[in-house]
Amino acid sequence: RAISLSGNALGLVSVFQTRNNARVAFSGSAALFSDALLSQEGGANKQFTTDISQWVLQERAVLRETAHRHYLASTGERPEHYRIGNEIVYEIDLSVYHDDAWHPYNANDVQFEAIMLDPYIRATLNSTESTDPQTTATYHGDIKLPDRYGTFTFRVNYKRTGYSNVDVKDTVGIWPLRHDEYPRFLSAAYPYYIGSLVMAVGFLALCAAWMWSAEPKTKRIAKQKSN
Repeated sequence: RAISLSGNALGLVSVFQTRNNARVAFSGSAALFSDALLSQEGGANKQFTTDISQWVLQERAVLRETAHRHYLASTGERPEHYRIGNEIVYEIDLSVYHDDAWHPYNANDVQFEAIMLDPYIRATLNSTESTDPQTTATYHGDIKLPDRYGTFTFRVNYKRTGYSNVDVKDTVGIWPLRHDEYPRFLSAAYPYYIGSLVMAVGFLALCAAWMWSAEPKTKRIAKQKSN
């Protein structure tokens, strides 16, 4: 008996991609890939099956990270560890594969994250000039590290429908400032500085008044009479 199926949940051809970028396709009928349908004039089966097979065999819509780097914005060097509040530069190069060649991947939603249990920083990277514009696109971000020390993960976790996943991680240590690296005077602490100075001046004035003040004349006369 023929069974009729309909609805949005029905898929004649279904494809999905796993977390490790493995791709699988399920077809409701093997006739879809038959020579009769592929050679049919005016039909779209050939283009449809070509697109599916290229996607499943990772001949299109494949993203890759060719390089990434981060360094201090002031010196251009990458230290063994960063300090809290450092300004750094993060860059990543992305490529996409289609038409039997690698091409630059252009997007405006590539994000950088600095994570320690929870994301402390999430910033969108901007496209910048690439060293190899024929095959890669470079994304750049000026990042100020949080005022929190610990072991952080610098991560670009890029997942978009139809493309392979890109997940790049770096474990980075962020250290507190040394005792001689803190600023000497803080603008927010000026009221406390002034209060301490006023207290010191008042104490010195009180000492001076007590040491150099003359005794009252009545006390001197009383002492002379007693002698």
